[in-house]
Amino acid sequence: MKKLVCRFLCLGIVLAVSMNLVGCSDDDGPVGTLYFPRDVCMVDKPGGTASVEFTAVNIVKLNITDTPEGWTVTADLQTSRMTVTAPASDDSDAETGGVLTLVGYDTDGKTVSADLRVGIGRTVDLTGRTANCYIANYANAYYTFDGTVKGNGEKIPTARVELMWGSTSHMIENLTLDDGRVSFFVTADKKGEFIEGNALIAAFDAQDKVVWSWHVWVTQYDPSAESVTSAAGDVFMTRNLGAGAGGNATVDDIYLSYGLYYQWGRPTPMIGPAYYNCAFAEDHKMYNINGRLTYLDYVESTPETGTMEYAIAYPMSFILGVEESGYDWLYSDHDNELWGAVKTVYDPCPKGWKVPDKDVYADFMIGDDHDQEQTEALREAYGWNLTDGTMTSFFLGGGRRPYLTGLIQNVNSNADAQPWIGCYWTSGLGTDELSASGLYFSLDTDDAASSEFVPARNYQRANGLQVRCVRE
Repeated sequence: MKKLVCRFLCLGIVLAVSMNLVGCSDDDGPVGTLYFPRDVCMVDKPGGTASVEFTAVNIVKLNITDTPEGWTVTADLQTSRMTVTAPASDDSDAETGGVLTLVGYDTDGKTVSADLRVGIGRTVDLTGRTANCYIANYANAYYTFDGTVKGNGEKIPTARVELMWGSTSHMIENLTLDDGRVSFFVTADKKGEFIEGNALIAAFDAQDKVVWSWHVWVTQYDPSAESVTSAAGDVFMTRNLGAGAGGNATVDDIYLSYGLYYQWGRPTPMIGPAYYNCAFAEDHKMYNINGRLTYLDYVESTPETGTMEYAIAYPMSFILGVEESGYDWLYSDHDNELWGAVKTVYDPCPKGWKVPDKDVYADFMIGDDHDQEQTEALREAYGWNLTDGTMTSFFLGGGRRPYLTGLIQNVNSNADAQPWIGCYWTSGLGTDELSASGLYFSLDTDDAASSEFVPARNYQRANGLQVRCVRE
């Protein structure tokens, strides 16, 4: 009897499981398809109108939900087009943009949906500005560039693109590759205001290997409109590559002035510090396309990792120098021409700009008063105004990423080491074998009058230093 009851119980369980499996079959899914081939629609001015195409298959009815405040949106199933009208400029309660949802109903009443980002902004074609760094000057704007070329125009077999990191969560959205063109949307904050920051977009081939990456510098800074010219005729940017500011009036200015760090000869940036004083050697937070935190890797140079191929394939890896590599990030195939007097394919600066030549700082000096009595006040200056008698520009004392650890360090050489020092690459070679040349300065925190300024110092190439671009 017990065996019979057990058999009936088992049969009941099997039947119940079978019924549940039938209820969850693919046959219960919607039969319709709905999507936007391009899921961003920008309107060029308040009160303006734009339209965007959608694809609807086996859809008999449409509905629009989550429309941003003040926006008017209609969808025509017959023409497969959605019309979007932005709020007027005098509508103080309206939103400058957002994400709406188009809901489609199939013949069985089941629903499918597709999201569309709308905003008041512009579309910017960066095709003519081919480089390893693209400047994005506008928020709530849609950007596009050719994703099948390196910085110098050589072809790459791009099959897909991915956001490796962004310095602000969801600063870069709607990243796509369509017919070889990379497109992405730069967001604003909740008030519609610009967010200074940086991002790194990588190109993958069909084998899912990174074949190149591009730095997106999201900034309102326009170097063509704001630059300074030295007595020698060199035209300098007024801030570091990747920086959101170029001054030290406030702690916020200092923090924004850090920019990014580069190993000599690599085109790929490494993120700046989490704090203005580089406390705890902690990196600024980085986010992937889903808004989740992501982190740099630190790997020692070996015959496998110490190659340009590896450096390109792993753009978030800081390659540490070792004795066997001569403290170069390249293990054996050392290359003196990765950066040069003529801009190279690996140069990290934007179109029309390059890493400066070795002797570019030869005629410069510290332009600030720095006698012993001012030592204490200068501790919080975090940099010097450098001058050659013709131009003066602020250079942040932003430290470096040392070749042995890769962790941001910003202290001087005093017995009681204190912030700060400035370390800037040039494209030139050092006087020691396997070294490269760069600017060095510091604050002597015991006596400011003894502060150092070295226009061309030898650095091991695996160091991560800052870059101040000059015009080609």
